[in-house]
Amino acid sequence: MALSAAWQGRLPLGKVFWLYGVLLSTLVTLLYVWLALREDGGSPLRQFLVLAFVPYTAWILVSIWRCAPNARRPYYGDMARALTVAWAINAALLIFFVEMDRWV
Repeated sequence: MALSAAWQGRLPLGKVFWLYGVLLSTLVTLLYVWLALREDGGSPLRQFLVLAFVPYTAWILVSIWRCAPNARRPYYGDMARALTVAWAINAALLIFFVEMDRWV
């Protein structure tokens, strides 16, 4: 299965980074924004997306980190790892502020 192969670092970095990382997270973000702009706010589904974002983020960050050596050029792997650190910080802040807004 591709998800476990990515987790184990056995897939090409480009596929994991662009397809499972960038494309999938962009689609989920667009769905979240669309739900947020709806009149009823789409609260239950929005909350589910936030909660699902946590394990997804852990999975994609570990997968990218482990697949980094599979990059066509070593510096792509280094860049992916640097972006992974930034992604982790961004995800933590995003989850914190989304949840803080929900409870305040």
